[in-house]
Amino acid sequence: MVPSGTARLSAVVCVLAVGSTAHGCAARGDARTAAARFGWGRPVAAEDFRGRSLDPRDWDVYDGPGHAGKGRRSPRAVSVREGVMTITGRRNGTTGGVAWRRGAQKYGRWEARIRMSRGCACYHPVLLLWPTRGGGGVTPRGENGEIDYVETADDGRRAATSFFLHAGTARNERVRDTRVPADLTRWHAFAVSWTPQGVSGYLDGRRWFHTGDRRMLPAGEMGQTIQLDWFPGERGRTARGVDRDAPATLQIDWIRMYAPDR
Repeated sequence: MVPSGTARLSAVVCVLAVGSTAHGCAARGDARTAAARFGWGRPVAAEDFRGRSLDPRDWDVYDGPGHAGKGRRSPRAVSVREGVMTITGRRNGTTGGVAWRRGAQKYGRWEARIRMSRGCACYHPVLLLWPTRGGGGVTPRGENGEIDYVETADDGRRAATSFFLHAGTARNERVRDTRVPADLTRWHAFAVSWTPQGVSGYLDGRRWFHTGDRRMLPAGEMGQTIQLDWFPGERGRTARGVDRDAPATLQIDWIRMYAPDR
């Protein structure tokens, strides 16, 4: 469950020498982010992972059973170094996940720059919005839901990434999903926009998912989580040169939250 939190203003400042680049800084007016392309304005919360560890006031690091009770989510699987947060999943199902305490609101936009290592398809890198109250996913009365705006299960991390939108009840779950090809071993900016009119997903500033079906929209406040989930029964197609027994990683360069339209 994602703890609810109060969004606080955080400016993102990047100072670069002429001709230099920094993977943690998106240039002003960068059309490869949805925020720049569609004018989302200044973020109400932002994280660039500049410290040596996650600030516990801003991040809840999981410590307990893994997805569906399989494997384990350990704080030791989450590290911060040189402006990048890395979640590592190992052969035995020990992996990690985090929830952004500052990243909760009803409606709004979220964007993150991420990349993944080639590795076992049994590890699903996931960026998702999760209800801050009443548990997550579909429920007997259907008051919740979830928005998975990045998820993939492919050894080479070069096949389609998926967008999943879950709603409805436990007995009558409604799902909207679509896929887009991308080389996820390279840095990409993924974003989601959630409004009263619908939900859209973006890859490097271009929309690739949208639904205006209001029955699919979550009912309440949602928070941002970042997870590397273990599905031990999934093996997938083996990509050339992939060592399925090697650790799998999900890396996050930066993440930002934008306020809903006023």
